[in-house]
Amino acid sequence: MKLSNLTGKTFALMVASGFDEKRFISIQRGLVGAGAILKIVSREAGSTNAWNGVGWGMSYPCDKKLASALAIDFDALIVPEGQRHVEVLKKDAHALRLLRAFLRANMPILLQGAGTQLLSLVDDKRFSVEADQNGLKENLFVNKNLVMKSDLDDELSELTALNQVFKNLNKENQAA
Repeated sequence: MKLSNLTGKTFALMVASGFDEKRFISIQRGLVGAGAILKIVSREAGSTNAWNGVGWGMSYPCDKKLASALAIDFDALIVPEGQRHVEVLKKDAHALRLLRAFLRANMPILLQGAGTQLLSLVDDKRFSVEADQNGLKENLFVNKNLVMKSDLDDELSELTALNQVFKNLNKENQAA
């Protein structure tokens, strides 16, 4: 999969301990392979722990604490799969603040699996989402700069959709 529009972009991977390790590694490999820059933004300082399906997985170093993260420091936001970490993020005011900031600025966002639940907590009606019928494919929803994938597979079609979002943004910026 060619993801050339992601090259050089800085992605905030917003997590709390308990994110799905397999999905996280897949996203990480796809983005690093595309030449993107990844920053783990977490509630925890120092490191955060993944969940490997049956127990705690590896620890990953955090680049930025969620409480001090600003949307302007990144090009896009990704919330990877993992019900355990999403339940924690749902209750975190800083997580919702950061998500709202990305939405307000029309910046690219990828919500994966359980991460899609966070959107229901954004209390601003301007950000209610209807699936774009042209972007609806196998539970892949694309609406402007928002990509959501509820049923996950190994193909990572959500990264291809995110690549297209950046391509569209580049066209808009060139036209302006």
